[in-house]
Amino acid sequence: MEHFISIVFDNNEEVDDIVVSEVATSASNALLEEETGYELYDTEDGKTILTVETHVQLDESESNAVAEKVAHKLFDLGYNNFDIEVSV
Repeated sequence: MEHFISIVFDNNEEVDDIVVSEVATSASNALLEEETGYELYDTEDGKTILTVETHVQLDESESNAVAEKVAHKLFDLGYNNFDIEVSV
């Protein structure tokens, strides 16, 4: 993935299609296509990482706005311990 949003959950989390969909919806200004690729995996140190492909490169202010929207949506879904990384 050339451009992406990664959510690094501090713990091993159950992340389902609803979470992926909500993250994609929150980042809609970075997604221009119907199909959005994503990767979901657990690390050896017990973290869960969700990486969602974006279809455009974001500048710093756009990436901050996307990260804020995604964070609010994850808080609404009950997640509290995570970091968001957006490629710029």
